[in-house]
Amino acid sequence: MSEPYWDATRLEEIVSRRAKVLGPTVWAAATPDPRPVISFAGGLPDIPSLPGDILLSAARWVIENDEKEALEYNGTFGARPLREAIAERSSRLEGIPVAVDQVMVVSGSAHGIGIMCETLLDPGDVVVVESPNFPGSMRTIRSFGAEMVAVPMDEDGLRVDALAEALQKLADEGKRAKFLYTIPTHQNPAGCTLPLARRERVVELAREHNFLILEDDAYGELWFDKAPPPSLFALSGGDHGVKISSFSKILATGLRMGWTMGPAALTSRMAAVRFDMGTSPFQARVIARAIRTGELEDHIVALRDIYKRKLQRIEDGLRRHCAGLCTWRTPEGGFFLWLKLAEGLSARDVAALANKKGVIVGAGSQFFADGRATEHVRIAFSYVPFEEIEEGCHRLGEAMAELAAQRGK
Repeated sequence: MSEPYWDATRLEEIVSRRAKVLGPTVWAAATPDPRPVISFAGGLPDIPSLPGDILLSAARWVIENDEKEALEYNGTFGARPLREAIAERSSRLEGIPVAVDQVMVVSGSAHGIGIMCETLLDPGDVVVVESPNFPGSMRTIRSFGAEMVAVPMDEDGLRVDALAEALQKLADEGKRAKFLYTIPTHQNPAGCTLPLARRERVVELAREHNFLILEDDAYGELWFDKAPPPSLFALSGGDHGVKISSFSKILATGLRMGWTMGPAALTSRMAAVRFDMGTSPFQARVIARAIRTGELEDHIVALRDIYKRKLQRIEDGLRRHCAGLCTWRTPEGGFFLWLKLAEGLSARDVAALANKKGVIVGAGSQFFADGRATEHVRIAFSYVPFEEIEEGCHRLGEAMAELAAQRGK
Protein backbone atom coordinates (compact mmCIF):
# COMPACT_ATOMS: atom_id res chain seq x y z
CA MET A 1 0.00 0.00 0.00
CA SER A 2 1.44 3.37 -1.03
CA GLU A 3 2.13 6.11 1.49
CA PRO A 4 -0.52 8.87 1.63
CA TYR A 5 0.33 11.94 -0.43
CA TRP A 6 -0.97 14.41 2.15
CA ASP A 7 1.34 13.49 4.99
CA ALA A 8 2.26 15.78 7.89
CA THR A 9 5.09 17.44 5.98
CA ARG A 10 3.03 18.34 2.90
CA LEU A 11 0.09 19.49 5.02
CA GLU A 12 2.36 21.89 6.88
CA GLU A 13 2.87 23.74 3.59
CA ILE A 14 -0.82 24.58 3.18
CA VAL A 15 -2.42 24.76 6.62
CA SER A 16 -3.43 28.18 7.92
CA ARG A 17 -1.35 30.43 10.12
CA ARG A 18 -3.70 29.67 13.00
CA ALA A 19 -3.33 25.92 12.47
CA LYS A 20 0.44 26.35 12.55
CA VAL A 21 0.19 28.22 15.86
CA LEU A 22 -1.89 25.42 17.35
CA GLY A 23 0.29 22.64 15.97
CA PRO A 24 -0.74 19.06 15.21
CA THR A 25 -1.55 17.98 18.77
CA VAL A 26 -5.27 17.68 19.48
CA TRP A 27 -6.38 19.49 22.61
CA ALA A 28 -8.09 17.43 25.34
CA ALA A 29 -8.10 14.24 23.32
CA ALA A 30 -5.68 12.10 25.31
CA THR A 31 -6.20 8.35 25.25
CA PRO A 32 -7.57 7.16 28.62
CA ASP A 33 -4.92 5.61 30.84
CA PRO A 34 -5.41 1.81 30.62
CA ARG A 35 -4.10 1.39 34.17
CA PRO A 36 -6.39 1.41 37.23
CA VAL A 37 -5.30 4.93 38.16
CA ILE A 38 -6.71 7.40 40.64
CA SER A 39 -7.13 10.65 38.74
CA PHE A 40 -6.97 14.06 40.36
CA ALA A 41 -6.21 15.52 36.93
CA GLY A 42 -9.43 16.64 35.24
CA GLY A 43 -11.97 19.22 36.38
CA LEU A 44 -14.89 16.90 35.66
CA PRO A 45 -18.21 16.43 37.48
CA ASP A 46 -18.88 13.66 39.96
CA ILE A 47 -20.15 10.66 37.97
CA PRO A 48 -22.81 9.30 40.39
CA SER A 49 -24.42 12.74 40.51
CA LEU A 50 -25.07 12.98 36.75
CA PRO A 51 -28.76 13.93 36.44
CA GLY A 52 -30.00 11.37 33.95
CA ASP A 53 -33.45 11.26 35.54
CA ILE A 54 -33.87 15.04 35.30
CA LEU A 55 -32.77 15.10 31.66
CA LEU A 56 -34.93 12.10 30.72
CA SER A 57 -38.05 13.65 32.24
CA ALA A 58 -37.34 17.00 30.56
CA ALA A 59 -36.64 15.32 27.20
CA ARG A 60 -39.96 13.47 27.31
CA TRP A 61 -41.78 16.72 28.01
CA VAL A 62 -40.03 18.46 25.11
CA ILE A 63 -40.93 15.68 22.64
CA GLU A 64 -44.52 15.56 23.83
CA ASN A 65 -45.08 19.33 23.89
CA ASP A 66 -42.52 21.01 21.64
CA GLU A 67 -41.33 18.42 19.13
CA LYS A 68 -41.55 20.46 15.92
CA GLU A 69 -39.55 23.45 17.17
CA ALA A 70 -37.13 21.26 19.13
CA LEU A 71 -36.15 19.28 16.04
CA GLU A 72 -35.73 22.20 13.62
CA TYR A 73 -33.06 24.88 13.24
CA ASN A 74 -33.56 27.64 15.79
CA GLY A 75 -31.07 30.28 14.65
CA THR A 76 -27.57 31.41 15.50
CA PHE A 77 -28.36 32.99 18.88
CA GLY A 78 -29.74 29.68 20.18
CA ALA A 79 -33.19 28.42 21.03
CA ARG A 80 -35.28 31.26 22.43
CA PRO A 81 -36.86 29.25 25.28
CA LEU A 82 -33.41 28.64 26.78
CA ARG A 83 -32.28 32.21 26.19
CA GLU A 84 -35.40 33.45 27.96
CA ALA A 85 -34.90 31.04 30.85
CA ILE A 86 -31.23 32.08 31.19
CA ALA A 87 -32.10 35.79 31.04
CA GLU A 88 -34.79 35.47 33.73
CA ARG A 89 -32.64 33.28 35.96
CA SER A 90 -29.59 35.50 35.50
CA SER A 91 -31.59 38.63 36.31
CA ARG A 92 -32.39 37.02 39.65
CA LEU A 93 -28.89 35.70 40.37
CA GLU A 94 -26.93 38.71 39.10
CA GLY A 95 -29.17 41.34 40.67
CA ILE A 96 -29.37 43.38 37.46
CA PRO A 97 -31.80 43.15 34.53
CA VAL A 98 -30.55 40.76 31.84
CA ALA A 99 -32.40 40.92 28.51
CA VAL A 100 -32.79 38.10 26.01
CA ASP A 101 -30.75 40.01 23.42
CA GLN A 102 -27.78 39.93 25.82
CA VAL A 103 -27.76 36.11 25.83
CA MET A 104 -26.36 33.69 23.26
CA VAL A 105 -26.32 29.91 23.63
CA VAL A 106 -23.01 28.24 22.75
CA SER A 107 -21.47 24.76 22.81
CA GLY A 108 -19.82 25.15 26.21
CA SER A 109 -17.57 27.84 27.65
CA ALA A 110 -14.68 27.08 25.30
CA HIS A 111 -16.91 27.74 22.30
CA GLY A 112 -18.02 31.08 23.74
CA ILE A 113 -14.43 32.12 24.46
CA GLY A 114 -13.45 31.22 20.91
CA ILE A 115 -16.31 33.25 19.45
CA MET A 116 -15.37 36.29 21.51
CA CYS A 117 -11.76 35.99 20.37
CA GLU A 118 -12.85 35.68 16.76
CA THR A 119 -15.03 38.77 17.14
CA LEU A 120 -12.43 40.99 18.80
CA LEU A 121 -8.90 39.84 18.00
CA ASP A 122 -6.55 40.52 15.13
CA PRO A 123 -2.92 39.36 15.09
CA GLY A 124 -0.85 41.60 17.35
CA ASP A 125 -3.74 42.67 19.59
CA VAL A 126 -3.17 42.58 23.33
CA VAL A 127 -5.07 40.44 25.83
CA VAL A 128 -4.34 40.66 29.54
CA VAL A 129 -4.61 37.35 31.40
CA GLU A 130 -4.21 36.42 35.02
CA SER A 131 -1.44 33.91 35.70
CA PRO A 132 -1.74 31.04 36.54
CA ASN A 133 -4.69 30.34 34.30
CA PHE A 134 -6.57 27.66 32.36
CA PRO A 135 -4.31 26.36 29.53
CA GLY A 136 -7.19 25.73 27.12
CA SER A 137 -8.27 29.37 27.11
CA MET A 138 -4.70 30.62 26.75
CA ARG A 139 -4.27 28.29 23.80
CA THR A 140 -7.35 29.79 22.13
CA ILE A 141 -6.20 33.37 22.69
CA ARG A 142 -2.71 32.58 21.42
CA SER A 143 -4.10 30.93 18.28
CA PHE A 144 -5.55 34.26 17.10
CA GLY A 145 -2.10 35.82 17.12
CA ALA A 146 -2.72 37.91 20.22
CA GLU A 147 0.01 39.08 22.55
CA MET A 148 -0.78 37.88 26.08
CA VAL A 149 0.29 40.07 28.97
CA ALA A 150 0.39 38.00 32.16
CA VAL A 151 -0.62 39.57 35.47
CA PRO A 152 0.33 37.68 38.64
CA MET A 153 -2.04 36.45 41.31
CA ASP A 154 -1.76 35.99 45.06
CA GLU A 155 -3.86 33.86 47.42
CA ASP A 156 -6.87 36.15 46.86
CA GLY A 157 -6.67 36.07 43.08
CA LEU A 158 -5.74 38.68 40.48
CA ARG A 159 -3.47 41.38 41.87
CA VAL A 160 -5.22 44.59 40.85
CA ASP A 161 -2.14 46.68 41.63
CA ALA A 162 -0.17 44.64 39.10
CA LEU A 163 -3.07 44.89 36.64
CA ALA A 164 -3.07 48.69 36.93
CA GLU A 165 0.71 48.75 36.32
CA ALA A 166 0.42 46.51 33.27
CA LEU A 167 -2.36 48.63 31.78
CA GLN A 168 -0.43 51.86 32.36
CA LYS A 169 2.66 50.36 30.76
CA LEU A 170 0.59 49.42 27.70
CA ALA A 171 -0.83 52.94 27.56
CA ASP A 172 2.67 54.43 27.75
CA GLU A 173 3.58 52.27 24.75
CA GLY A 174 0.55 53.50 22.81
CA LYS A 175 -1.27 50.19 23.23
CA ARG A 176 -4.40 49.00 25.00
CA ALA A 177 -5.82 45.63 25.84
CA LYS A 178 -8.84 44.39 23.91
CA PHE A 179 -9.96 42.48 26.97
CA LEU A 180 -8.94 40.96 30.29
CA TYR A 181 -9.46 37.22 30.62
CA THR A 182 -10.14 36.19 34.22
CA ILE A 183 -11.72 33.42 36.27
CA PRO A 184 -12.61 35.41 39.40
CA THR A 185 -14.72 32.78 41.16
CA HIS A 186 -13.25 29.42 42.27
CA GLN A 187 -10.37 30.00 39.90
CA ASN A 188 -8.83 27.27 37.76
CA PRO A 189 -6.23 26.19 38.82
CA ALA A 190 -5.75 28.19 42.03
CA GLY A 191 -9.24 27.72 43.51
CA CYS A 192 -9.35 31.26 44.93
CA THR A 193 -12.23 33.74 44.73
CA LEU A 194 -11.55 37.40 44.02
CA PRO A 195 -12.77 39.70 46.86
CA LEU A 196 -15.39 42.36 46.21
CA ALA A 197 -13.01 45.33 46.54
CA ARG A 198 -10.71 43.88 43.88
CA ARG A 199 -13.64 43.18 41.59
CA GLU A 200 -14.77 46.77 41.88
CA ARG A 201 -11.25 47.95 41.05
CA VAL A 202 -11.12 45.71 37.96
CA VAL A 203 -14.33 47.30 36.68
CA GLU A 204 -12.93 50.78 37.38
CA LEU A 205 -9.81 49.94 35.37
CA ALA A 206 -11.91 48.57 32.51
CA ARG A 207 -13.74 51.87 32.27
CA GLU A 208 -10.56 53.93 32.69
CA HIS A 209 -8.60 52.03 30.03
CA ASN A 210 -11.54 51.18 27.77
CA PHE A 211 -11.31 47.40 27.58
CA LEU A 212 -13.76 44.54 28.03
CA ILE A 213 -13.68 41.95 30.79
CA LEU A 214 -14.07 38.34 29.73
CA GLU A 215 -15.28 36.59 32.87
CA ASP A 216 -15.07 32.81 32.69
CA ASP A 217 -17.59 31.48 35.21
CA ALA A 218 -17.73 27.71 34.82
CA TYR A 219 -17.66 27.06 38.60
CA GLY A 220 -19.32 30.13 40.10
CA GLU A 221 -22.51 28.45 41.30
CA LEU A 222 -20.67 25.60 43.04
CA TRP A 223 -19.97 27.45 46.28
CA PHE A 224 -19.96 25.66 49.63
CA ASP A 225 -20.82 27.83 52.62
CA LYS A 226 -21.46 31.31 51.23
CA ALA A 227 -22.23 32.78 47.84
CA PRO A 228 -19.36 34.62 46.12
CA PRO A 229 -19.34 38.40 45.61
CA PRO A 230 -21.28 39.87 42.66
CA SER A 231 -19.85 38.99 39.27
CA LEU A 232 -17.75 41.42 37.26
CA PHE A 233 -20.57 41.35 34.71
CA ALA A 234 -23.05 42.53 37.36
CA LEU A 235 -20.69 45.13 38.85
CA SER A 236 -20.21 46.63 35.40
CA GLY A 237 -23.98 46.78 34.91
CA GLY A 238 -23.60 44.31 32.07
CA ASP A 239 -21.74 47.02 30.14
CA HIS A 240 -17.99 46.30 30.34
CA GLY A 241 -18.27 42.66 31.35
CA VAL A 242 -18.92 39.60 29.21
CA LYS A 243 -19.70 36.56 31.31
CA ILE A 244 -19.35 33.09 29.84
CA SER A 245 -20.93 30.21 31.73
CA SER A 246 -21.53 26.54 31.17
CA PHE A 247 -23.96 23.76 31.98
CA SER A 248 -21.01 21.34 31.89
CA LYS A 249 -20.24 21.58 35.61
CA ILE A 250 -23.80 22.02 36.92
CA LEU A 251 -25.50 19.43 34.67
CA ALA A 252 -23.21 17.35 32.43
CA THR A 253 -20.17 17.89 30.24
CA GLY A 254 -21.68 15.70 27.52
CA LEU A 255 -24.42 18.23 26.85
CA ARG A 256 -21.82 20.66 25.43
CA MET A 257 -24.02 23.63 26.26
CA GLY A 258 -23.17 27.03 27.69
CA TRP A 259 -24.05 30.67 27.27
CA THR A 260 -22.61 34.15 26.96
CA MET A 261 -23.96 37.36 28.48
CA GLY A 262 -22.78 40.79 27.50
CA PRO A 263 -23.75 44.08 25.91
CA ALA A 264 -26.46 43.44 23.32
CA ALA A 265 -24.44 45.07 20.53
CA LEU A 266 -21.45 42.82 21.22
CA THR A 267 -23.64 39.73 21.52
CA SER A 268 -25.02 40.51 18.07
CA ARG A 269 -21.53 40.88 16.60
CA MET A 270 -20.48 37.62 18.22
CA ALA A 271 -23.47 35.86 16.65
CA ALA A 272 -22.58 37.41 13.29
CA VAL A 273 -19.19 35.67 13.12
CA ARG A 274 -20.69 32.22 13.69
CA PHE A 275 -20.99 29.89 10.73
CA ASP A 276 -23.15 27.24 12.36
CA MET A 277 -26.91 27.31 12.80
CA GLY A 278 -26.68 27.51 16.54
CA THR A 279 -26.42 24.84 19.21
CA SER A 280 -28.87 21.93 19.52
CA PRO A 281 -32.44 23.27 19.83
CA PHE A 282 -33.54 19.99 21.34
CA GLN A 283 -30.94 20.00 24.11
CA ALA A 284 -31.58 23.71 24.70
CA ARG A 285 -35.27 23.05 25.30
CA VAL A 286 -34.47 20.13 27.58
CA ILE A 287 -32.29 22.40 29.74
CA ALA A 288 -34.89 25.16 29.63
CA ARG A 289 -37.45 22.69 30.95
CA ALA A 290 -35.12 21.67 33.79
CA ILE A 291 -34.74 25.35 34.71
CA ARG A 292 -38.48 26.02 34.58
CA THR A 293 -39.36 23.07 36.81
CA GLY A 294 -36.81 24.10 39.44
CA GLU A 295 -34.97 20.79 39.11
CA LEU A 296 -31.75 22.49 38.04
CA GLU A 297 -31.71 24.58 41.22
CA ASP A 298 -32.28 21.51 43.40
CA HIS A 299 -29.51 19.67 41.56
CA ILE A 300 -27.03 22.51 42.10
CA VAL A 301 -27.80 22.53 45.83
CA ALA A 302 -27.09 18.79 45.94
CA LEU A 303 -23.83 19.25 44.02
CA ARG A 304 -22.61 21.83 46.52
CA ASP A 305 -22.93 19.28 49.30
CA ILE A 306 -21.22 16.53 47.26
CA TYR A 307 -18.21 18.68 46.38
CA LYS A 308 -17.94 20.12 49.87
CA ARG A 309 -17.75 16.58 51.30
CA LYS A 310 -15.16 15.59 48.71
CA LEU A 311 -13.08 18.64 49.59
CA GLN A 312 -13.23 17.78 53.28
CA ARG A 313 -12.22 14.20 52.49
CA ILE A 314 -9.21 15.19 50.40
CA GLU A 315 -8.03 17.79 52.90
CA ASP A 316 -8.18 15.16 55.64
CA GLY A 317 -6.16 12.80 53.42
CA LEU A 318 -3.57 15.44 52.58
CA ARG A 319 -3.11 16.29 56.26
CA ARG A 320 -2.50 12.62 57.05
CA HIS A 321 -0.24 11.72 54.15
CA CYS A 322 1.36 14.96 52.92
CA ALA A 323 1.95 16.88 56.15
CA GLY A 324 5.02 19.10 55.89
CA LEU A 325 5.34 18.42 52.17
CA CYS A 326 2.81 20.91 50.84
CA THR A 327 0.47 23.69 51.90
CA TRP A 328 -2.78 25.01 50.46
CA ARG A 329 -5.62 27.42 51.02
CA THR A 330 -9.09 25.93 51.37
CA PRO A 331 -11.23 27.08 48.41
CA GLU A 332 -14.72 28.48 48.89
CA GLY A 333 -16.11 26.37 46.06
CA GLY A 334 -15.33 24.77 42.72
CA PHE A 335 -13.27 21.70 41.85
CA PHE A 336 -9.63 22.51 42.67
CA LEU A 337 -6.93 22.57 45.33
CA TRP A 338 -3.67 24.38 44.48
CA LEU A 339 -0.89 22.73 46.45
CA LYS A 340 2.29 24.69 47.11
CA LEU A 341 5.11 22.18 47.43
CA ALA A 342 7.68 22.32 50.17
CA GLU A 343 10.99 23.94 49.30
CA GLY A 344 13.16 21.72 47.13
CA LEU A 345 10.30 19.74 45.60
CA SER A 346 9.69 20.02 41.86
CA ALA A 347 6.10 19.98 40.59
CA ARG A 348 7.14 18.10 37.46
CA ASP A 349 9.00 15.47 39.48
CA VAL A 350 6.11 15.05 41.92
CA ALA A 351 3.61 14.66 39.09
CA ALA A 352 5.84 12.17 37.26
CA LEU A 353 6.52 9.97 40.28
CA ALA A 354 2.89 10.11 41.40
CA ASN A 355 1.94 8.96 37.91
CA LYS A 356 4.19 5.92 38.28
CA LYS A 357 2.38 5.14 41.53
CA GLY A 358 -0.97 5.31 39.75
CA VAL A 359 -2.23 8.71 40.82
CA ILE A 360 -2.55 11.54 38.30
CA VAL A 361 -2.17 15.22 39.22
CA GLY A 362 -1.53 18.40 37.22
CA ALA A 363 1.96 19.90 37.29
CA GLY A 364 1.56 23.61 37.86
CA SER A 365 3.93 24.77 35.12
CA GLN A 366 1.33 24.26 32.37
CA PHE A 367 -0.95 26.90 33.89
CA PHE A 368 1.32 29.94 33.59
CA ALA A 369 0.92 32.38 30.72
CA ASP A 370 4.46 33.75 30.88
CA GLY A 371 6.42 30.64 31.80
CA ARG A 372 7.21 31.96 35.29
CA ALA A 373 5.95 28.82 36.97
CA THR A 374 5.95 28.26 40.71
CA GLU A 375 6.22 24.84 42.33
CA HIS A 376 2.53 24.05 42.59
CA VAL A 377 0.41 20.99 41.84
CA ARG A 378 -3.27 21.19 40.88
CA ILE A 379 -5.60 18.66 42.50
CA ALA A 380 -9.08 18.24 41.02
CA PHE A 381 -11.18 16.59 43.73
CA SER A 382 -14.48 16.62 41.83
CA TYR A 383 -14.24 13.52 39.63
CA VAL A 384 -12.43 10.90 41.71
CA PRO A 385 -14.77 8.47 43.54
CA PHE A 386 -15.18 9.34 47.20
CA GLU A 387 -13.84 5.97 48.33
CA GLU A 388 -10.59 6.40 46.33
CA ILE A 389 -9.63 9.83 47.68
CA GLU A 390 -7.78 8.51 50.74
CA GLU A 391 -5.65 6.09 48.71
CA GLY A 392 -4.91 8.80 46.16
CA CYS A 393 -3.60 11.08 48.91
CA HIS A 394 -1.54 8.20 50.29
CA ARG A 395 0.17 7.56 46.95
CA LEU A 396 0.74 11.28 46.36
CA GLY A 397 2.29 11.59 49.81
CA GLU A 398 4.59 8.66 49.10
CA ALA A 399 5.80 10.37 45.91
CA MET A 400 6.45 13.64 47.74
CA ALA A 401 8.22 11.90 50.61
CA GLU A 402 10.49 9.88 48.32
CA LEU A 403 11.53 12.96 46.37
CA ALA A 404 12.09 14.93 49.59
CA ALA A 405 14.31 12.14 50.89
CA GLN A 406 16.34 12.15 47.67
CA ARG A 407 16.84 15.93 47.95
CA GLY A 408 18.03 15.49 51.50
CA LYS A 409 20.81 13.06 50.63
